[in-house]
Amino acid sequence: MPYITSVERIGIRKGLQQGKQGAIIRILEVRFEDIPQELRELIWKTEDSDMLDTLLVKAVKIQSLEAFESVANQYVTEEGSGLENTEPSSGEGAKVK
Repeated sequence: MPYITSVERIGIRKGLQQGKQGAIIRILEVRFEDIPQELRELIWKTEDSDMLDTLLVKAVKIQSLEAFESVANQYVTEEGSGLENTEPSSGEGAKVK
């Protein structure tokens, strides 16, 4: 098994995080079509892996976009450390249709 440096580990973790963020947004787009920019930004700023896992499941199961927004805001408020201070890089937050 090849050695993985700490920089590579960080890159792998970041890639997985971005995959989850993108999946959450795509699921919401398929289910509810128009996703508010504020919600997109909230999802892209969330970096806690466990929180993203929870939001991913909620995106699949929840009955309305409003309910998802409420849950997402609640989780992020309770777990403020799940946010980064940076905006998504160009293209990450772009709407995919």
